Amino acid sequence: MKIIIQEKENDAQSLTKILSEAKSIIVFEYLGLSAKTLTALRKKLHATNARMFVAKNNIYNRAFGLAKLQGFNQLQGPNAILIGGNDEIAPFKELHEIMKTHKFVKYKDGILESNHIPNSELDKIASIPGREGLLSMLLSCLQASIRNLAYGIKAVGEHKPQ
Repeated sequence: MKIIIQEKENDAQSLTKILSEAKSIIVFEYLGLSAKTLTALRKKLHATNARMFVAKNNIYNRAFGLAKLQGFNQLQGPNAILIGGNDEIAPFKELHEIMKTHKFVKYKDGILESNHIPNSELDKIASIPGREGLLSMLLSCLQASIRNLAYGIKAVGEHKPQ
């Protein structure tokens, strides 16, 4: 076997392992993004324990097949993959920020918690608040009933004669 073929097979095997352990995966077309923008995106992703891969479509297709991830079409054109770590939504948010300034970047496909997500739904996922935002919303809802009870007691106390 030629050395280059063996290297491609090794790349596909290592990507397969990473894909099978990923909580979220986004495939997007990055044609037109500068190296500076891609480097900035990688730094932001690294801070959230996410990763970005750029490889040939042949390696992607082989890795998706080996990882048994359904729903991915045969990829064409220059594609990159974002893989989420601890925070599954973080890669969606970071890519969405890039897409606001660079209209030519397009979603191709995505997976969240082992569920295939069509490109039409990927924008909606990016608008979901982060983990801290969701926790603060939950706490606000839990405190609402106690807060309303306290306001009610205070209002009754103010209207009652002493």
